[in-house]
Amino acid sequence: MRKTEVVGPLRIFTVLAMLVSVVSTALAQDGGAHATQVVKSTSSLVIVPTLVRAQSGELIRDLDAEHFRLADNGVEQDVYLQQVENEPLAVVVLIQIGGAASSELGNYGKLDSIVRSILGPSPSKLALISFDSHVRQIWAFPPRVDGVEYALTHQAVGDNGAAVRDAVRCGINILQNQPAQFRRIILLLSQEKDSGSESRFADVVRDVARSGTTIYSFTFSSDGTRRKSHTTKPQRRSVGDLPSSPDASELAAESGGERVRFSGEDDLEQKMSIVREDIRSGYILSFHPSAPTPGLHKISVDIVQQKHLLNVLARRNYWLD
Repeated sequence: MRKTEVVGPLRIFTVLAMLVSVVSTALAQDGGAHATQVVKSTSSLVIVPTLVRAQSGELIRDLDAEHFRLADNGVEQDVYLQQVENEPLAVVVLIQIGGAASSELGNYGKLDSIVRSILGPSPSKLALISFDSHVRQIWAFPPRVDGVEYALTHQAVGDNGAAVRDAVRCGINILQNQPAQFRRIILLLSQEKDSGSESRFADVVRDVARSGTTIYSFTFSSDGTRRKSHTTKPQRRSVGDLPSSPDASELAAESGGERVRFSGEDDLEQKMSIVREDIRSGYILSFHPSAPTPGLHKISVDIVQQKHLLNVLARRNYWLD
């Protein structure tokens, strides 16, 4: 493995795009045969936001590239490492307003200030999508966020549905047009189980893998029971081995995000503060695939050269076209 510092997640793509633009313009100005030449970049950089915790739950912040072993479809890769420091964020908040969420909307009174603290002082963009059995309203990264912040805490009750997968796909869709150097994040507030989506789980996983979006799922119970665990331990699966009854937690797990259950306004605020620290305190691993074949690739990340067992949270897959 090689230890080096990259400029930032997906920022390399931006630099390459600028170089292509400059070279293409120069060729066009030469005229003649040179004007028809096309410059293409065949390099691909896969970004893997990664969080490492001790068994106690404490964040581990002092690891180097040599401590990470990353495999792409079982083949170990050369890894580059960057500490997360004031990364620009593009954040979509998905709020379920239908079904079991009708009794939860009163717990979102502090959501505007909580989301503002997650965005922090770094460059950021904010969007909001509300949904029940269908996607209802979309605030797609407006230049002013005051309207979005107001809407975060003033949602009307919807119908009996909870089209979680459709809402996630909509969120990914509006994230696709954001600058490449922005880390793409979805904050999903919903019940655990989908109810009414037309999108298949496999299609959502493909979209998540292709976009590099990280999903943080905050779920309340739809059957009146409450569980206090912060996260659910991820279950390892091979590529294509997807759950028969997927839920919001599984979507978060596939993306490398957190799965959190909350009970009430104060608990939601406390859980979101933990996630805020996680978003701002992890590592950015990146690699150039040694076998860049089209389709879905499985990623596994492990820690080596450490005496104590550490828990790793990272995206499970990515997609190459």
